[in-house]
Amino acid sequence: MNQQIILLYAGQYRIVDERTGEINEGVTCNYYFNTNLTAEDHENGTKGTRPAKGVMDYETMSKIKKAPALYNAEFELKIGADMKPVLRVKDLEFVDEVQIVPLGVLQAAAAAETGDSKEAKDSKVSKEVKK
Repeated sequence: MNQQIILLYAGQYRIVDERTGEINEGVTCNYYFNTNLTAEDHENGTKGTRPAKGVMDYETMSKIKKAPALYNAEFELKIGADMKPVLRVKDLEFVDEVQIVPLGVLQAAAAAETGDSKEAKDSKVSKEVKK
């Protein structure tokens, strides 16, 4: 399964079992499936998007350029230690950086670019009054 995600966090780990010498390594990660971050109201009364938590292969860290960022993710279904299915990130491809900013800031910036800001309108009115 392929899906775009916003990767919020990724950190490598490497743990050596002192008794057996077995090495357990990987990358723990947190990500959103909701890549447009629209507000969500759910039927059960919850609000928002809870980040998913997952594990990737240790080598996958080399493909992570930045976080948070938008990635194309390839997922695979594995059977966990408890014999339940687990959705696991198999591969990542960097798409673009992301930035979470207040919606009002974006709207103000867009208005300023088009000349629809309050200041721009006030300036137009004052110029017309002077004529």
